[in-house]
Amino acid sequence: MSRLLEVRIEKLAPTGEGIVRNDDGVGFVAGALPGELVATTQYEVKKRFWRGRLEAVLEPSPARVDGPHAGCAGCDWAHVAPAAARDAKRALFLETMRRIGRLDPDLFGELPIEASPPAYRLRVRFHAAGGRVGYHTPGSHRVVSAASCEAIEASTRALLPALEEAAAASGASITEVALLEARDAGRRLVRATAAGAPAAAARLGESLRRAFDGVTVRTPEGRLQVERGARTLELPAGGRTFAVSVDTFFQGNRFLLDRLCEDVAAEARRVPPGSSLDAFGGTGLFAGALLSAGHRVQSVEADAGSVADARRTRAQWPEAERWEIASAPVERFLDEDDRRFDVVVVDPPRAGLGEDLARELARRAKTRFVYVSCDPATLARDLAVLTGVGFVLRAARLYDLFAFTHRVEAIVALERAA
Repeated sequence: MSRLLEVRIEKLAPTGEGIVRNDDGVGFVAGALPGELVATTQYEVKKRFWRGRLEAVLEPSPARVDGPHAGCAGCDWAHVAPAAARDAKRALFLETMRRIGRLDPDLFGELPIEASPPAYRLRVRFHAAGGRVGYHTPGSHRVVSAASCEAIEASTRALLPALEEAAAASGASITEVALLEARDAGRRLVRATAAGAPAAAARLGESLRRAFDGVTVRTPEGRLQVERGARTLELPAGGRTFAVSVDTFFQGNRFLLDRLCEDVAAEARRVPPGSSLDAFGGTGLFAGALLSAGHRVQSVEADAGSVADARRTRAQWPEAERWEIASAPVERFLDEDDRRFDVVVVDPPRAGLGEDLARELARRAKTRFVYVSCDPATLARDLAVLTGVGFVLRAARLYDLFAFTHRVEAIVALERAA
C-alpha cells in the first residue's frame, strides 16, 4: 500500500530525479529539486531503494519555475529554470565521468554548455490513444496533451487538434505519430502508425495531406499503406543542405545544428586534410563537417533509410567523390575493411560503443578521435577505454540539445598521445 511522506531532497540523480535518504533506503522522486521539502507517495519499494510520486511541493527551490509547461509530460525538467538546469547538467556530467569512467573532472576543463532557446524541436514523436495525440504520462500508457510543450514550435502544437480530428474522422486506430519540420517550420512531414482497414488508412492519409507537405501511413508491423507528397525535407546545417526523411536520424535541435557541425569541423581541422571515418553516420551531418574540414570521408551506417537519405544528399554536393557511404553495422564494416583514418568521428546510439568496439575504433584512429554523445554514462565508460589505449582528452563541450529535460549532448575530442 502506498504511503504519503514528507521528505527533504538532497541532490539530483543522473536520471533527473530528486534523491532522498530515509529508513527505506535511497528514494527517487521525479519532479523534485535539491533543498525542497516535498510530499511524495511511495509507489515502488525495493530492497535498497524506492520511488515516489511528487504530490506537493511544500518548500520550493529558487530554481523552480511555474506555468502550464512546468507539468509537461514530455519534458521532465520543464519545472527547472534554464540556467539552473544547465548548471545541474554540467555537474551531473562531471560526476558521471568520475563515478563511471574514473576520470578526473579537471580533465574536462571549463566544460562550457551551449544554451538552447525554446521551440527547438525539429522532430517529435507522439503517442495516440483514446482520440488523443500527445505524450505518455511518465510511468504509464495514458496519453495526455502536448499543447503546453514549449519545446515544440507553436504552429506545430496548433496542428494537434487537426491530427486528432483526422484520426477520428478516418476510423483508423492510430498508435503513434512522428513529425519532422523544416528549420523555419514552414514545411512538415508526418508519419502515422495506424491499424485498421486500408480504406481507413487512405482516408487518414487524405485528411493529413491538407495540413502536411508529406504523409506516410504504416501498419504497426511497418507495412506501408499510404505515401503522399514529399518524402524528404531539405534541412540546412553547417552551410550545407541535407535530405532528411521523417523516420531517419538527424539531430533534433534547430538552433544548435550549426554549432554542432562547426565544432566537429573545428576539431577535424586540427589534422591536415586526409582520411576520416564517420561511424554511425546517419544522414551525413558530420560527414559534411569532415568534408568542410578538407578530409575524405568514409561514412558507415546500418539503417537503410538513413543511408538512402545520405546518398540523396551526397548527389547534391560538389565533393561527392570524396564521400563514400557504406550500408553496414560499424562492427561488420571494420571486420571487412582494415584501413586506418587520420580522424575518427563517432555518434553512437545511447548504448554507446562498448569496450571491444571502442578499442577497435581507437586502433583505427591515427591522430584524432571525436566522440559525440547523448548519454554521459555510456560516454564515461567508453572514454575510460579510449584513455586506456593511448588517447588523451583535448577538449570537451556540452550542448543543451534537449532543453527542458535532464538529458545533455556532449562532444569530446581526444588525440593520440605522443
